[in-house]
Amino acid sequence: MATSKNEQVESIMESVREQLFAKGTKGLSKVARTFKQADFNGNKKLDKDEFEEAMSFCGVFLKKREIKFLFNIFDRDGDGNINYEEMLRTLAPPLSDTRKSIVKRAFKVLDRDGSGVVNFQEVKEIYNASKHPDVQQGRATAKHVTEVFLNGFEGKVKGEQVDGKISLAEFMAYYEDLSASIPSDEYFVQMMESCWMIRREGKDPSREKLATLVSLLKQKVAQKTKTGKNPADTLTNVFKHFDADESGKVTADEFNHAMERFGISLERADTRAFFQMFDKDNSGTITTKEFANGIYSNDE
Repeated sequence: MATSKNEQVESIMESVREQLFAKGTKGLSKVARTFKQADFNGNKKLDKDEFEEAMSFCGVFLKKREIKFLFNIFDRDGDGNINYEEMLRTLAPPLSDTRKSIVKRAFKVLDRDGSGVVNFQEVKEIYNASKHPDVQQGRATAKHVTEVFLNGFEGKVKGEQVDGKISLAEFMAYYEDLSASIPSDEYFVQMMESCWMIRREGKDPSREKLATLVSLLKQKVAQKTKTGKNPADTLTNVFKHFDADESGKVTADEFNHAMERFGISLERADTRAFFQMFDKDNSGTITTKEFANGIYSNDE
């Protein structure tokens, strides 16, 4: 059965995406910058040699027949130049429904007041860069990934101000760019789950899982509590140790560190489940005393 032109284009684009992914999940930003640098006269086009050189500079290599085929497709007026912006749009298709859904859920985690805009500080408090593919594969540090991540939002959407804030449109545009270098929906979703403490619909930690973690926490606290002492006080004191600003509240990272002191290592989705239960005002923090009292409220 003959392969259509659209299928051949998609096959080549899939090869490019896989090569980009192997080089690190940087999306199309580097490719777009390289094309613009090679486009000396600013006409949004490159000849065959310029295109091949620009792609190789990005670590992407195509066969001669593939380059020739792309030129036949994207050289609309037959002048021997490829319209690289049109090619980039083909390389970065709109987010699939699966990816769009998880991106919107991630933004909802950030947008606690439902205003449609979040600031950088709110992102830094929740974003878990240690689970980013580039950090996991040793290509970058968590700090560097976080900085690049935040800087990547500004200017993504035409007309949006550079103001240290992220709109839903900017958030979606960032992940549309990143999505192009992640071939698998499953991998994309796993990355989002890890970075934003979320699960796909139907995969949130069950009440039984949370109850098991609470029971385990009580056991660990009991081991650290002296005879005749109140275990709720033991729990509060340990959490106070990780309350860096002495506000009486802990952030998600501080909460995780406190739980690790009891020998309990949480998945990000588990942390999120605790916050859904105890972060009553959606402030992104848990009051240590209320948490301790809540854990032992049914023991009286």
